[in-house]
Amino acid sequence: MSSVDTTASVGRSDDYALCPEDGFWFRPSYTEGRCPLCGEAAPGGGPPLPLLRRLDRSWLGLAGLALESLVMLALVLFLYFRA
Repeated sequence: MSSVDTTASVGRSDDYALCPEDGFWFRPSYTEGRCPLCGEAAPGGGPPLPLLRRLDRSWLGLAGLALESLVMLALVLFLYFRA
């Protein structure tokens, strides 16, 4: 039995999860949705990843190249019709 005071858990915010296996409070966002002690999945599943972590980096690079191409096209058309 642990000597940790369980009454302190009343003030915990919603980003904490309680492991039903060992009674350990943890943040699923830092432990990939699993209890760091026993490895059991967090109740309610893990939190969703931020958008930039879900997105593949190659798509970001492709979007950057497309944006750069549009800027270059606008610049060329501007200089062509200005002259």
